[in-house]
Amino acid sequence: MTYIEFFDSVSIENICACLTMAPERVICLGPDLKPMEKCIAACKKVFEKRGHEIEFICKTLPKNDLGKAVSVLTEIVETYENCAFDIMGGEEILNVALGIVYERYPEKNIQVHKFNVQSGVLYDCDSDGETVYNDVPALNIEENVQIYGGDVLFGGVSDYGTYDWNLSDEFIGDVEQMWKICKGHIKFWNLQITIFSAMETVGNCEDGLTTVVSKKTLDAYLEKNRIKKVTDDDIVRALIKNDLLTYYNDDGETVTISYKDLQIKRCLTKAGQALEMKIYATAWALKEKDGSYVYNDALNGVVIDWDGKYHDENQHNYYDTENEVDIMLMKGVIPVFISCKNGYFDTDELYKLSTVAERFGGKYSKKVLITTMIDTFGEAKNHILQRAEDMNITVIKNIQDMTDIDLADELRYLWNNKSRKGERK
Repeated sequence: MTYIEFFDSVSIENICACLTMAPERVICLGPDLKPMEKCIAACKKVFEKRGHEIEFICKTLPKNDLGKAVSVLTEIVETYENCAFDIMGGEEILNVALGIVYERYPEKNIQVHKFNVQSGVLYDCDSDGETVYNDVPALNIEENVQIYGGDVLFGGVSDYGTYDWNLSDEFIGDVEQMWKICKGHIKFWNLQITIFSAMETVGNCEDGLTTVVSKKTLDAYLEKNRIKKVTDDDIVRALIKNDLLTYYNDDGETVTISYKDLQIKRCLTKAGQALEMKIYATAWALKEKDGSYVYNDALNGVVIDWDGKYHDENQHNYYDTENEVDIMLMKGVIPVFISCKNGYFDTDELYKLSTVAERFGGKYSKKVLITTMIDTFGEAKNHILQRAEDMNITVIKNIQDMTDIDLADELRYLWNNKSRKGERK
């Protein structure tokens, strides 16, 4: 089978058919060779990892030249048998040319189809009852980033990079306890977590779980970095009571803290992580009525390298662009980008979210902002909400007041911009 793709700048439109059933070759048609070759190189890596050796061929066509388009399409259908044309993207004049060629070669059994990314429906545009459809197109998060030329940087639980959490039943229970404590102390939670993080920066940790720090050193660091020296005893006691901290002691000269395990330590030394984990764990577990998962992939703290290339920081011309997305979800080939804010933020966060989502999902990406404290922002609240609406960012607020059922129903429909109640809170 030979697929012919009318090249589009939105990468997923060039490979949907390949995701339903891998062909022998793909011919991409477009006005500019460089962007086609760049896209194909990225997509080819994804299919090679899946075990598919697909031949990709790029052919250039001038814009608005119907005669040339007909000539090129004619050459293709005369050269290759079993041609299937995907008309999702590309220049409209190519569709006109295809109509002409389709009528000229009825004996060639030319297939014409179009895939609706949002609905998951493949349209048999030639209405002959035959399609190349096999499986429902789906990408994992890493593949989605890669087809747009980037890469996901992974790391261990104590490292920089995307960490693939072990969502055991015990850890899910710990996440629930953390979130319960967090939402009961929204105002002070991030301050306390920031202090825990500061202890890791200036303290001495020998076994990975227990950190000892001089009170004088810690106070100096907090003052230098303008961090409020606030220790919320209620939060600390609650963490100890629920065995999230196994030990905490401040004797006036040193502060000692011990965490249950490394995953808990990661959660308690990054401000905002408790909110992220609640959202991530809830979305990850969502299921359809047939028992299948709503989202075919989910990751927290997704570190994206924009060009997918390793750069040595010691090189003179070192330059790299990276973004960290709080949570990413995949529904088939639709990526959902979520920013979680458990404290104050401004419109810059909206621009950051929108930029990375459009870069790695184009018009099919869904952008979501989840926040707990926006109602306390005064006049800034309305400005942020209006900008979010202008940028097509779904806002879910006050989730600390939601039941688990309401939160699950909100997250269930993020991929199609719907809400169980028809509107966001």
